[in-house]
Amino acid sequence: MQKPQRLLWNLYGIFWSLYGRYAWDDQCWQVSEPPEHIVHIVRERHVNPDEWVLDAGCGTGNYAIALAKAGFHVIGTDFAAGMLAKAQDKVTDDLSGCIAFRRADLNAPLEFPAAHFDHILSISVLQAVANPLFTLDELHRVLKPGGTLVLSLPKRDPGVPSCSMGELIRYRIRHLERRTLGKMLLVIVKSYADRYHNRPTWTVPQAQKMLSEIGFEMVALEDGRQLLVIAKKT
Repeated sequence: MQKPQRLLWNLYGIFWSLYGRYAWDDQCWQVSEPPEHIVHIVRERHVNPDEWVLDAGCGTGNYAIALAKAGFHVIGTDFAAGMLAKAQDKVTDDLSGCIAFRRADLNAPLEFPAAHFDHILSISVLQAVANPLFTLDELHRVLKPGGTLVLSLPKRDPGVPSCSMGELIRYRIRHLERRTLGKMLLVIVKSYADRYHNRPTWTVPQAQKMLSEIGFEMVALEDGRQLLVIAKKT
């Protein structure tokens, strides 16, 4: 990553640390999948006892916590320290032996050996990295052969009408569970970033092609507000 990109990524991490610590869990408009649905998907692919799951880009740990409660050993990684701190606050004594959170940059090689995890999930993350193919290739490397990848991608849907910036901000602030000046300011900044950041999106054929190029076989795809892909490492 070039120095200007690295600086922007560090600033991005600072913002997400603040957003994760103070606003993330209060937003009611999230388009991510419900944790219980992800647990159901991974359970259906469950083969052996003591399976390990990587939550790559775990945010405040909602999926990782749900999977740990379901009996999996889980490692959650995120670049934003504030996200990880909020996630760690949710770990109860009975879960402390089967879940851990680590800071990791998905733009760099992962500090895990090859074929280390039985399952990997990455929910609403791939659009935020510098090179999605590089990140996906690293996830492929640390996944066991036959292992499960659960991937949520923003989909390309030009037919959906766009609301104005003011409408977007008002909607998000109105649906904050607890409104404070700090949270509202964070929501405003994130709304502008979401609207004007040229993040990648995927059609179903593009998602299939990308996975195939890396070495994944698509098992199932749920075409909802986002593309939820279930794949396995071939």
